[in-house]
Amino acid sequence: KNKVKSSKPFFSLKNKIVGEDYKTKIVKIRKYLNKNKSDYLFVTAPENVAWLLNIRGHDNPNSPIPNCHLIIDNRNRFYLITYKNKVLNLIKEKKLKSYQIIEPKNFNEFISNLKGKKIIIDKNTCSIFFENLVKKKFKILKKDDPIYLLKSSKNKTEIKNMQKSHVFDGVALTKFIH
Repeated sequence: KNKVKSSKPFFSLKNKIVGEDYKTKIVKIRKYLNKNKSDYLFVTAPENVAWLLNIRGHDNPNSPIPNCHLIIDNRNRFYLITYKNKVLNLIKEKKLKSYQIIEPKNFNEFISNLKGKKIIIDKNTCSIFFENLVKKKFKILKKDDPIYLLKSSKNKTEIKNMQKSHVFDGVALTKFIH
């Protein structure tokens, strides 16, 4: 059974909602890779992919996190590991080109064709399965995914939206208690 739970495609969040364009976030990752003398970062935590690319999905009933992984290189290029039917909107918006979509069944072949020597994987979220596939080709640097740190530093838009959500939450709680 290699069935995708939801066939609904991923969607992009507008910059006015997130406060920072995905391209500027990717530049930060490139700088991190160059500082760590690595060719690639393999992002295995779907919530980090969602934050980095400003995308969401319908894959889980209680969360807007899209089920996917990402590989970013030290030249701002990135590849999304997911099913093609999930990214039709992103291709239409010109956020992605079809060659940047790697079907999960083609992941091993994709990895074996990448150039370079070193890849960073998150020591806490990368599965043994993926680690074994990647280590056939690359020297692995096990580190914390740098996106966790980047996500923790909020921009003005994110702070404003968090404050709004606390107001909505407070109203809902008050109504519930009443």
